[in-house]
Amino acid sequence: MPRVKTLWIRDEYLRQILSGRKTVEVRVAYSNITRLEAGDVLLLNDLHPYVITDIRRYPHFDALVAAEDPATIAPDLPGHQALLAACRAIYPPEKEALGVVALEIKQQAESG
Repeated sequence: MPRVKTLWIRDEYLRQILSGRKTVEVRVAYSNITRLEAGDVLLLNDLHPYVITDIRRYPHFDALVAAEDPATIAPDLPGHQALLAACRAIYPPEKEALGVVALEIKQQAESG
């Protein structure tokens, strides 16, 4: 049975997810994040259910930026270097050292 986890998203990024422009949420590999699996539900800001469709793990932000399409993570930023700078502005080096997780998400279908 899928687990449900509340994930708090900054307003700017939440708007991008809700509009369908942002389909990948990036987090550092805290233990609560690494326990997530495809099929689990993320309740964004306690209101918006999204299903994890894929999880990709990276040792650091450089590897993430080399492998992922920046437009799926930060659609308003102009490419790889801007994405790298934005990630490092949010997470200091000691958090990045935990590893990086890319959560591919889609809106959960209405049930009933």
